[in-house]
Amino acid sequence: MFESLDDPIDVLTVFVDGAMRPLRFRWQGRVVPVRQVTGQWNRRDGQSVYRHFAVQGPRDDSYELCYDTRSACWRLNRAWTLPGGTP
Repeated sequence: MFESLDDPIDVLTVFVDGAMRPLRFRWQGRVVPVRQVTGQWNRRDGQSVYRHFAVQGPRDDSYELCYDTRSACWRLNRAWTLPGGTP
């Protein structure tokens, strides 16, 4: 199921060779481990820079995470989940 969202989330990240990498995130009360980062890109909107990450969860679920560099907040923009998947 595809969902277009704008949900605030908490994300645990690490920095590897100066690059941000999400490890897991909390959405709707559940922790979703990031199995793989499949893409990343930046988007500008005026003075704001948004860092987007396409990630895969523990199954074949996919998510688009977005980090707002001005507010230091994360949002879940999109989710492609299998029936019975996370959450």
